[in-house]
Amino acid sequence: MSTSDDSERRVAEALRARASGAGRPGVPRTARATSASDTGARKALLIALLGGVVLGVALALLSLLVPGLLPALG
Repeated sequence: MSTSDDSERRVAEALRARASGAGRPGVPRTARATSASDTGARKALLIALLGGVVLGVALALLSLLVPGLLPALG
């Protein structure tokens, strides 16, 4: 076997090992405990997102159903 064939084989083996995760130390994946402040922040962001969606839909409906009610932008 020539040197180039050997190097190509090594590169292929290294790429396969890297793709499969072989050679890395096994790190068990554990569920991260969420704190109360983390949960509160998620809840606040969700409420803000839903509020924005409701406001956007309300403004869109007003714009469509009652022309001239909202001031023109731009």
